[in-house]
Amino acid sequence: MAAAAAGAALLLVSACSSLTWDQKVEELRKIGERGADAHYVLLTQNKQPTNDECTANYRLLGDGTPVDSYGSVSIEWRDLHQSYFVDSCVSGKPRVPNTRPSDTPTSSAPASVSPSAKP
Repeated sequence: MAAAAAGAALLLVSACSSLTWDQKVEELRKIGERGADAHYVLLTQNKQPTNDECTANYRLLGDGTPVDSYGSVSIEWRDLHQSYFVDSCVSGKPRVPNTRPSDTPTSSAPASVSPSAKP
């Protein structure tokens, strides 16, 4: 289930705006870090980092959602950006986008593992 959600999130990242793939991933990393920082700020203020509290803190940022080259923001991109902040704020750990390593083969076939021989 989590893998499907991550895949859907990355699909949204790729279809959201004219930002490059690397720019989108970097923006999600940054907002995840800010959300995790907000977690600890809330704790120092004796507030619980709940979903509602973290959403309110995201709104305090103003509209910090990165815009495309036309100066617009899609609803999907805004929602994804906010979810990275809120998830990180609630957990205290930055939500990191799952990306495919550039040196990984594209084959989806699993590597075969030979059974261990018994002595």
